[in-house]
Amino acid sequence: MLEITRIDRVGVVAPALPPQVALFEELFGFRAGEPTIDADGSAVRVRLSMPGRSDVDWEVAAPTLKSSPLQAFIDSPLGPGIHNLVLRVPDLDATVEELRSHEIEPWRGDPGDGSEPGEEVDIHPSRGGQGFLFRLRGPEDGGERPPPAEDHEGALGIVALDHLSHAHGERDVLADWYERVFGMRLGRRGEEDERPFATTVLDIPTGQMHWEILQPVGERSFIQRFLERRGPGIHHVTFQVGDWDRAIAACEAYDVTTFGGSEGVRDGWGWAETFLHPRQAGGILVQLFWEEAPGVWI
Repeated sequence: MLEITRIDRVGVVAPALPPQVALFEELFGFRAGEPTIDADGSAVRVRLSMPGRSDVDWEVAAPTLKSSPLQAFIDSPLGPGIHNLVLRVPDLDATVEELRSHEIEPWRGDPGDGSEPGEEVDIHPSRGGQGFLFRLRGPEDGGERPPPAEDHEGALGIVALDHLSHAHGERDVLADWYERVFGMRLGRRGEEDERPFATTVLDIPTGQMHWEILQPVGERSFIQRFLERRGPGIHHVTFQVGDWDRAIAACEAYDVTTFGGSEGVRDGWGWAETFLHPRQAGGILVQLFWEEAPGVWI
């Protein structure tokens, strides 16, 4: 398995940079660094720090040319939205050999952001990446991280990036792949019940967040429709908030409509969850949850 030292950042692609950065700064409480232009001039991007304990950054990129690969992503059924995950490894040469041992040929695509050849290898979405782009980079490359995000009034009050959720037709097959390639371990395997999906939650070795697999149950499952339209890939991102009433009030203040909400009590402790529609979050389906005690929300 690969030795992953850190989950570096979640990369998203948007048609235009300013509105997406403003949304994540003002509503989500992220903090943006300085914009940079890719070496080939085809995109502009901003790296943001996230509030909370996860120590994972967020990067928003937007195309500046019609010929940009990011524009092609936006125009495809996959975009706009979550585009890649950057992982840090201690040795890229060893990483290449490990990938090949799993019959994954590393893709040395040009990231366009100024990285020199040899600084990054990718697991291509359709060439071993299970429908999602993983970018593997060596030890910290000296790029400046944005200042730590500080909670501010009117924001959601995020305390953690809890997980990314990967939709796939066979959750056990995908879980085995994540265990063999990335060293993830089974945290919880949900039972198939009356719900139109079944979940498996994996623990990531770095401890920064979790990884969820969503498998459709039944032909009318919304996960099945997702797979038919887009194929396997990231379905949503989930953040934990510290105060439920505050989070809902923040959404209302920014005219962001929530949907699919539910709440309950487990072992005497309360929990709640809701979603933000991709149309109001730059193409990203966002899940928010709150729990009164650790492990109550599952």
